[in-house]
Amino acid sequence: MNVNYSVAIIGAGPAGIGLGTALQNYGINNFVILEKDYVGATFDKWNKETHFISPSFTTNGFGAPDLNSITTDTSPAYSINSEHPSGKQYANYLRLVAMMNHLPVIQNTAVKDIIPSGNHYELMLSSSEVIEAQYVFIGIGDYSYPYRPDISGSNYGLHYVDIQDYDDFERKPQTIIGGNEAGIDIAVNLAKRGIPSTIYTDESGLESKSADPSKRLSTYTTSRYLNYANMINIESNKKLVAIKKTTSEYNLTFRDASTAISQTRPIFATGFAVSQSPLISNLFEVSSNRPVLTASDESTIHPNVFLIGPQVTHDDVVLCYIYKYRQRFAPLAEEILARNNLAANPQITQAYKNANMFLDDFDDCDVNCEC
Repeated sequence: MNVNYSVAIIGAGPAGIGLGTALQNYGINNFVILEKDYVGATFDKWNKETHFISPSFTTNGFGAPDLNSITTDTSPAYSINSEHPSGKQYANYLRLVAMMNHLPVIQNTAVKDIIPSGNHYELMLSSSEVIEAQYVFIGIGDYSYPYRPDISGSNYGLHYVDIQDYDDFERKPQTIIGGNEAGIDIAVNLAKRGIPSTIYTDESGLESKSADPSKRLSTYTTSRYLNYANMINIESNKKLVAIKKTTSEYNLTFRDASTAISQTRPIFATGFAVSQSPLISNLFEVSSNRPVLTASDESTIHPNVFLIGPQVTHDDVVLCYIYKYRQRFAPLAEEILARNNLAANPQITQAYKNANMFLDDFDDCDVNCEC
């Protein structure tokens, strides 16, 4: 017999744990969180030199929760004593939140397929079990889906997520493709070891005039870059279209027909595309490698299937940071209540609003700073 839930959440990262806590706060208890590994596993896989670019402060009492918290009443800064948490530190925070709230997480259980069946969905699990849910929220994150450019010779490149230890790199100039957060982070970590690099990028976050940190380089990354700028060469307006390997080097060709030679394997800092997951590609329309969503973060082709996490995008509004996409947890919980003709507890709603964790109007997301 299949097990029935009202809500199934796929992924026990910050999106899944944060939404699960919100559902619980609103009195929605017939839900399950399915995780292919264990709570916070993706963050444990981060390179040891990788840290959050958004700072953590314990400011909850002043209506400004820690930027990296996923609930109104917790703070990674308080829990792990780090302003810019490492992956392992943040994974521990997620496990603390899950444990404190007794969230119904089933670990080591991958979802192999999701099949529409009448007014619900059947989730085929790696354990060969099947569960049913009326609503499905996919929060599988993006770190497991590195995007490698669809170009000739892309198999010669090393992706950012493949880097295990910067001490393993040869002490010779390195080539990086992509000039935003990950690209600069790679270059800085190489420079700290005396290794120079050249970054080829179509457009660098260093050049952006936008105040939105989704588009410009974070101050954390910029300040680190400035410390090693003399060892980092940035070539802008260079969109890579092909890599060719010879016996001793890699030949790079760019859209403007210019070329470059790399003595070392090119490193891709080209981001992520969760649309590569069949769970996404089968259930969502995809455009520019991102799932297309309704105003309720719902699939446009399968009702009651929602996306949560860093890939949520609405026109020019990109919710790629935790402090952005966590603002959708409470509105989505209320959406489930409304679809079941249930009223939301106004005290819970107000608690999320007081904490600036309630975003239900994307028209207010324009980031403007006078100076």
